[in-house]
Amino acid sequence: MKGVSEAKCIIISGGLWEDDEYHRQVLQEAEMIICADSGAGYALRLGIIPNIVIGDLDSLAKNELAELQKQGVVEFIQYPQEKDYTDTHLALQKALELGYQRIEMLACLGGRFDHALSNVMLLTIPQVRDLDIRILEPTQELFLVKPKMKIAGKKGDVISLLPLSPEVTGITSTGLYYQVPQGMLTMGVSLGVSNVFTEDVIELSFEKGLLLAIHIKKEKSDNFRFLFFD
Repeated sequence: MKGVSEAKCIIISGGLWEDDEYHRQVLQEAEMIICADSGAGYALRLGIIPNIVIGDLDSLAKNELAELQKQGVVEFIQYPQEKDYTDTHLALQKALELGYQRIEMLACLGGRFDHALSNVMLLTIPQVRDLDIRILEPTQELFLVKPKMKIAGKKGDVISLLPLSPEVTGITSTGLYYQVPQGMLTMGVSLGVSNVFTEDVIELSFEKGLLLAIHIKKEKSDNFRFLFFD
C-alpha cells in the first residue's frame, strides 16, 4: 500500500466537465477523491462515490446530496456561504492537511472566469509549489514549472510558458522549437505562448520567478506525466 506522500488525491471542482470516459480513467488512479461542492455531482455521474465533499453545498443538487448521504460513507465538511475561501481552495487545503503530495484537479476551468483564474492561482500558493500538483483537462494540463524539470509529451505538442511573477529569469530549455530571448519572460507579454515540442521529452530550468506551463497535447490522454530532476 502506498504512503500518503506517494498516493494520489484527486479534487473535483465545479467547472466545465467534458468527456466522461477520460475523467473515469483519471479517477481510477485516485486513493482519495475530494469534491468541492457541485463536483460531487460529476462523481455521481460516473457512478463514483467520493471520500469527502467540502464547501458550502449551495451548488449540489438536492437529489445528489440525498444520494451521497444514503451511501453512508461520505464525509461532509460544510462551510457557511459567507466564507473566506472558495470551495476548491478548501478542498486543496484538506488534501494538504491529509498529507498528499500528488494532487490532480479536475473541472477547474470553464464556466465563471473568476473561479477558473482563482483555481489556476492556487498552483502558486507556497504550500504547493514543491508538490506534484496539476490541473487536468482531456487535452491539456496546467502546472507550475519547477526550477529544474523534465516534461514528457510527444513531438509536436504545444506548451505555453506564462510568468505569474513580474519576471522569470535565467530560463533555459532543450527540446523546444523557440528559445526564450535573454532567458527572461515578463508578466503580461505573450512571448511564451505556443512553443512546440521538438522531442518527446523537454527540459526546462529557470533561476527566479513563478512560471506557469500549459501543456496542450495533440491527442487527449489520461497519461500526463512530468518528471523532476536535479
